[in-house]
Amino acid sequence: MTPHTLILFLIAFLVGSDEFLLGPILTPIGADLGVAPERITLFIGAYALPLALLSPFLGGLSDRLGRRAVLLPSVVMFCLGSLGTALSPSYGVALFTRVLTGIGAAGMLPIAFSSAADSGAKRAPANIAAVQAGLTSGIILAPLYGAAVTTMFGWHWAFAGLAAAGALSLLGIGRLPVAQDGQDQPGSAGPVLVPGAFAAIAAMGLGLGGAIGIYAIAGERFRDLTEFGTRGVGAVYAGFGIMTLVGNLLMPRIIGRTRDGRQLMLFCLLGVMVAIVALFSLTLSAVLACLAMAIWAVLGGIGAPALQTYLASLSEARRGVLMALGASAMNLGVAIWSAVAAAFFATASSLVALLGFVLIGIACLFLASHKREDRVARA
Repeated sequence: MTPHTLILFLIAFLVGSDEFLLGPILTPIGADLGVAPERITLFIGAYALPLALLSPFLGGLSDRLGRRAVLLPSVVMFCLGSLGTALSPSYGVALFTRVLTGIGAAGMLPIAFSSAADSGAKRAPANIAAVQAGLTSGIILAPLYGAAVTTMFGWHWAFAGLAAAGALSLLGIGRLPVAQDGQDQPGSAGPVLVPGAFAAIAAMGLGLGGAIGIYAIAGERFRDLTEFGTRGVGAVYAGFGIMTLVGNLLMPRIIGRTRDGRQLMLFCLLGVMVAIVALFSLTLSAVLACLAMAIWAVLGGIGAPALQTYLASLSEARRGVLMALGASAMNLGVAIWSAVAAAFFATASSLVALLGFVLIGIACLFLASHKREDRVARA
């Protein structure tokens, strides 16, 4: 990784960490602020909602003003929001600071991906994979970090640590090269949904968002299939994260063997669909269930940055808003399909298998429509 890629890795790491930090520390936060742990789950929505809604606006703004012009104040907002949460005297104030943190994150993640893509056609796949690896690493390590820091020092210090890490990234943002600052890009005139964009964004929301949403209840399926306790399920989730990270790092080596990132994502989604259907519809042994999860993790880890690479290649002028729309579609998909999957699972696990088949199947149909879209573009 170059120093610039490390900065973008750190930014994505922070966004992923903040989103998944709360899992193991809901109870101590609730006890300290005097509210039930289930009310603390509103912290997640207060962060995720502005992240999903404002990302397209801030991504488009970065196309017009340059990446640094939006990224720098966004990281400052993220730092102030995280520090505000750490210092919050009440639940209401903490909830407000979580909204501020989400606003900052909305200008961080899509612009980190866009900046990675601005590095040129040859380097973009590896840089996008590095940013995706940062996001994955944050998702993997955040629960461990949150639990450890809260146990030793208190939950306030977990958020203060994120603010400190964000401040560290500020030292490098000003040194991003001009080519990553948007100054050498064409103007942002022209349509946003260029040929290929709608299908890729829909695949992000249905395929990737659906797979991540279903992933949230995979642990409960493991409890049904095996004798795994909480530690065993936790180990499965940790292994899933590690295998996803492996997939992220493999993507740049594999994408050159396919036509583009769109085709690679199509192949990966088909494999993920088979793994999900098998896990939730068949009576698998512990070994086979772990194998299904491993296939799901590696292929998802390869496919996600591959589709990001494809989306970034569609328009230099609209790259920021396109990647932000993809991120928003994925986040909204996760929110919607995780709730649907949980409701289905309460009735029958086979309904979750059907949900995965339908969502990912539709996403694959969108991705397979490239020939028709290419003909429209040439016309």
